Amino acid sequence: MQYIADIILYVGAVQGVLLSLFLFSIKVNKLSNRLLALLSFLLGIFLLAYALQDEGLYVKFPHLLKVFYQFLFIFFPLIYLHAKYLLADIKKFQKKDLLHFIPFFISVILYSDFFFRPAAEKLEMIRNKSEYYRILDIIGDEFIAVQGIVYSIITLIMIGKYRKNIQDYESSVEKKLIQILYIGISLDLFAWIIGSIGIQFKYIHIQTDIDFFTFTYLVFVVVIYVVSYAAIKSPEIFKIDRQNIRVVHIRKTLPGLIKKEPQPLAGNIVADTEERIVADKELVETEKRLQELMEVEKPFLNPDITLPDLAKTLEVSRNHLSGVINQIHGMNFYQFVNRYRVEEVKKLMDDPANSNLKLISLAYDAGFNSKASFNRIFKQFTNMTPSEYYASRKKAG
Repeated sequence: MQYIADIILYVGAVQGVLLSLFLFSIKVNKLSNRLLALLSFLLGIFLLAYALQDEGLYVKFPHLLKVFYQFLFIFFPLIYLHAKYLLADIKKFQKKDLLHFIPFFISVILYSDFFFRPAAEKLEMIRNKSEYYRILDIIGDEFIAVQGIVYSIITLIMIGKYRKNIQDYESSVEKKLIQILYIGISLDLFAWIIGSIGIQFKYIHIQTDIDFFTFTYLVFVVVIYVVSYAAIKSPEIFKIDRQNIRVVHIRKTLPGLIKKEPQPLAGNIVADTEERIVADKELVETEKRLQELMEVEKPFLNPDITLPDLAKTLEVSRNHLSGVINQIHGMNFYQFVNRYRVEEVKKLMDDPANSNLKLISLAYDAGFNSKASFNRIFKQFTNMTPSEYYASRKKAG
C-alpha cells in the first residue's frame, strides 16, 4: 500500500514541477501566477522529499535535513498572497508583505548552528536531540500547524467576501478561476488539519493504523491535479486580462466592499435608456446597435455571455462597450445583462403557455444559471421575489 502511495507522490511531484513551469511562462498577471508557480514547485518538492525519505534520503544527503522543513513556514503565507494579488489590482509586490515571512527567517536563524555542522554531526544531532532542538521542533511543528489553518481560513474568508460582492457580475471564466482557487485552498486546509492531528498524536504518543502524514500529502497531489486540470482544460483562467476582470482592492474588501445596487425598473428598458443618452454620436450609435442586438438576438439568454463576446459581435472594443453601458445605463455589464434577463422572465410569466412551468425553468430559459442568483437579482430590480411578482400579476390579471 505504501508503495502505491509513493508512486502517486512521485507522479504528483513531477506534475507540480511541470505546472510551475507552465505558470512561470504566462505573461499576464505575472505576480499572482508566479506566486502560484512557486507554490506548485514547493509542493512538488515537498511531495518528492516525503516519498524519498523512506529510501534513506536524509541518511544519504544529511545536509538536506531541516532544509525543506523551513519552507513550510512560507507555504501558507504564499497561498494567502497569491489570492490577494490575484483578486486585487496590485501589480507590484508590496514590501509590507515581507512581514509574512518573518517566522521563516526566525526559524532559519534558530537552526543556523545546525545548518553549519558537518554531515555526520547532523545525523547524530537528529538521532540524539538536545533539549534545545527538541523544544524548537515542538514549537516549530505547532506553529506551522496553526499557521496553515489560520492562513487558510483567512484566505477563504477573503475569497468568500469577494465572491459575495461580485458573484453576479463576473464572467464565467472569472467564476472558474475563483472556484478553483476556493476548492484548492479548501483541500489544502482539509489536508493540513489531518496532518496537524497527526502531529498532536505523535507528541502525545497515540498509535493508530492511520498514516496521517501520507494522507495529507496525497490530498496535496489532488490539489496539484485540480489546478493542472484547469490549466489544460481552461488555460485562459490563468490569463485573464486585468481590463476585463472586475478587480477589487483587497485592503478595502476586507472591511466590506461597497457595492452599487441596481435601481428597480421604473419603466421599460428603451424609455429608461433614452433618458440617459449623452451627446456623443459614437456612444449613441453603439447604444442603438447594442439595443437592437439585445432585443432581437437576445444574447443574454446565454448564461456565459461576457463583455468581450458582446463587444466582438458589435465589432467594438470592450472598453468602448463598457463605457457605453456605464455612461448610458449607469451600471456595469452584468447588471445590464441581468436587467434584460429579468424583463425576459417577466414576459415568460405573462405567457399563458408557460403557466404550468416552474419559475426556475423560466429563469433558466431567460439566461440565469442558478436559483439563488435568479431570486436575488429579480428582487433587486423589482423589489419583489419572483413568487411575489408572479402572484401579483395573476391577481391583477
